[in-house]
Amino acid sequence: MKKGPFIVIIAVLAVLAAFFGYRSWKMAADRDLAEQRAAADQAEAARRKEEADKQAATQAEADRLAREQARRDAEEAKQRLAQLQAEQAAVEAARQSAEEEARKAGVERERLEKERAEAQAQAAALDAERRKAAAEAEAARKAAEQKLAELEQQKRDEADREAARLAALKHQQDLERQMILGSLLNRAIYPNDYKRREHYYLQIDMINSEIKQQAADLAKPAPLK
Repeated sequence: MKKGPFIVIIAVLAVLAAFFGYRSWKMAADRDLAEQRAAADQAEAARRKEEADKQAATQAEADRLAREQARRDAEEAKQRLAQLQAEQAAVEAARQSAEEEARKAGVERERLEKERAEAQAQAAALDAERRKAAAEAEAARKAAEQKLAELEQQKRDEADREAARLAALKHQQDLERQMILGSLLNRAIYPNDYKRREHYYLQIDMINSEIKQQAADLAKPAPLK
């Protein structure tokens, strides 16, 4: 048997063995690499999933915390709004109360000013009336004094005239009384009238009595006029 073909066959077999061996190794290596890559991909996927889950959990917690914070913020905002509304209502009530007090104060001020003006007017009127009454009283007093002085002067004048009249009347009465008394009759009887003596004496006494009465009447003071 010739060695040439055998060597060739062995070489071919060796090449084939090497080829299939390399192919098998290559396939095994590729398989291992694929498995490794698959494992790595699975691990990466698992890691990513874990990270995603963590992120999702974190986001969920963040969302929960945000919702809780938002709820708290909304509650606080609601409370602040209610407090603000209450404060605004209180401020508005205080403002309205202040405006009402100011209005009442204005009305009261106007009333007081009106009363003060009326009081001043009344005081001025009373002062004018008092001055007028004082002037009238002073004028009346002076008029009364003047009237009294005139009456006193008139009385003095009348008294002087009455005194003068009484003095003149008394003087006239004295004159008339003297004339009347001077006209008294005496009882002288002449001898030839002796028989008529008693009757004559009685007549003389009666005449003298009347004359004396007239003289007495004239001597009486005249009645005041």
